[in-house]
Amino acid sequence: MATFAASDLELVLRERFGFSRFRPGQREALELLLERRRLLCIQPTGHGKSLLYQLPALLFEGMTVVISPLLALMRDQITQLGERFGIAAASINSDQLEHENAEAVEAARAGRLRILFVAPERLDSLADFEFLLALDVSLLVVDEAHCISTWGHDFRPAYRRIVDAVAAFSERRPDLRVLALTATANARTEADIVTLLSGTSALEFAVQRQGMDRPNLALERHEVRGLPAKLATLALVVRRELAALRASEAGGSGILYCASRDQTELVAGFLRELDIDIAAYHAGLEPDQKRSLQLAFTRGELPLVAATNALGMGIDKSDIRFIVHVDIPGSITAYYQEVGRAGRDGEAARGILLFDAQDREIQDHFIRSAQPTPEDFALVRRVVAEGGEAGPLKLGELKSRAGLHPTRLTVVLAELIEQGFVRKQLVKRAQVYVAVERDDRPSLLRYERQLDVRTRELEAMLAYGRGEHDCAMATLRRALGDEAAARCGRCDRCSGAPPLDDGEFAGLAARASAWLETRPLVLAATRYPKMSDGLALLDGPQRGPSFARFMRGRTSASELEPRLYDLLALALERLRADHEFGGVVMLPSRTWAQRELVGRALAERLGVPLLLELVVYRDAEPGPARQGTLVNNDQRKDNVRDAFELGPQRRSVPRGALLLVDDYVGSLATMREVGTLLRKVAKLDNALVPFAIARVRWKLGSAGMI
Repeated sequence: MATFAASDLELVLRERFGFSRFRPGQREALELLLERRRLLCIQPTGHGKSLLYQLPALLFEGMTVVISPLLALMRDQITQLGERFGIAAASINSDQLEHENAEAVEAARAGRLRILFVAPERLDSLADFEFLLALDVSLLVVDEAHCISTWGHDFRPAYRRIVDAVAAFSERRPDLRVLALTATANARTEADIVTLLSGTSALEFAVQRQGMDRPNLALERHEVRGLPAKLATLALVVRRELAALRASEAGGSGILYCASRDQTELVAGFLRELDIDIAAYHAGLEPDQKRSLQLAFTRGELPLVAATNALGMGIDKSDIRFIVHVDIPGSITAYYQEVGRAGRDGEAARGILLFDAQDREIQDHFIRSAQPTPEDFALVRRVVAEGGEAGPLKLGELKSRAGLHPTRLTVVLAELIEQGFVRKQLVKRAQVYVAVERDDRPSLLRYERQLDVRTRELEAMLAYGRGEHDCAMATLRRALGDEAAARCGRCDRCSGAPPLDDGEFAGLAARASAWLETRPLVLAATRYPKMSDGLALLDGPQRGPSFARFMRGRTSASELEPRLYDLLALALERLRADHEFGGVVMLPSRTWAQRELVGRALAERLGVPLLLELVVYRDAEPGPARQGTLVNNDQRKDNVRDAFELGPQRRSVPRGALLLVDDYVGSLATMREVGTLLRKVAKLDNALVPFAIARVRWKLGSAGMI
């Protein structure tokens, strides 16, 4: 591989990237990478770590492969690299259509790319792994490198395949350079990353660590109790920050981070009720929706987004002026990384935490979901060994038969593969899993360690939320290895925070309480089968009195309570704004006593025909099991597969949108199955609009609803 002088770096920086000088630490990191060939770079979020592989990608003969879990980063950087810098880049990830991934593979094989982004989960595919090894790779980049360490706050089993990838690439190309990047690694995590990525190589990793202070970022926190109070406080904070943006000639935007997909929709819905322009962003949206929202946000067309951490990390948007954590994150390191998206342009920015002690429940749930037990390992080994009628199981079949929470199944399977109890193989281009005969048991040591790490990290974050610190920024810095961090002089503990208009709090809290009882619940559109956004009336996780009465009476009551008819009328008015309906299709049910009654009320309100028997059960009793008795969504999908057929009304389908009605929905597996039947068998091109009286959230890994 060719050698390069410092002047080469300066020349490329000016001529290809249009920058007159490097940011602090960038040039030193590049020189270390060129000289030592192995570098772990630990820099604060927003300090320009991406340039550390973008610039070398133009110097090296071979390709640069970036392994990153940040799908938003991939989309954003591919656009930026092509439009701003003329650098050919593409990605391979699950958020893209198959033909998009195929096009990226073809371009990489043909040598038309300088940078290829790859999601770590793709390394689990034997076909993808072999494809990557066949490429001419000069630089291998491990983004978010703390994820490979069980001492890290965000350990991910799929990242362990990266260790194998580094070893395999190094064996094929001795002059390979490896760059590991992270903003969140304490001394113990740093040492573990170096050990894991070094493997048996004689090359020693260089480590560059920069201070973690963000001198333009002011932190504050507000304690709340209960969801109405949280929404009211959030409204006051957002109004204050948006007013500051309007008063500033520079403008800017904000992100409201939420712990769950449901919470993003709830937060966005309430703020829209207050005439605040906002959208919800999360991994459950269709890829096209995510791309559209991300583009609007990065271009400044959308000033405010309520999002899970699927948005923000890696986005090249420097003018984010404020970030609010609506729910407490799982660790201080995660909080630092997420709040660090604000103020990347060096101008003043603010990070705000809303703390409710009850928020720990969802973080405890996340920890438990990812924590495997000896019984989980034994179950997966047995299911893999038994296989299926056609031989070894594919991943979807394994998920359905094991019945574990999807996260836990992923963890267990990855560990069994790494420890040699299960192996992958390709059978007719399909990846299957085969048991390896062994008498010993898998080691759970790393997961015992990870449970300890995550529990301690959460307790530290809760202490921060309770205000048990002298300085907010210093607390974050010390947790990340800046042991000598002094008080920042700008957080709410050091200098106070801009006041909120407390006179409006009571009215906003009352409004939030009323809205939570009547808010429309969006059932997100789907691409396959093609269905439009729909609505549900009652929110199961909120456990309101109307929801409880409906669920108790749905199998026996002869009538709905009057309030539900009012909500039904409001929901139909919202849907009619987007659709001209032609009919009401009632999904089959053997237990919903008010099915026909509700169907007639909907049809009468819309002035369209009622289709009670357009879709019927394929078989007589007993039919599919109740979805709530199953333990994961793979089982629920299998449960209703081919359970329905077209009924006697198949030849009398009217034109116009069809309202697909069920009593309650959870995974939407039944609604999707009916939609598929109407698209593929009935060949309908009508708009299909889902509608339900209630929306529930099924537990994953056990039966019942949340």
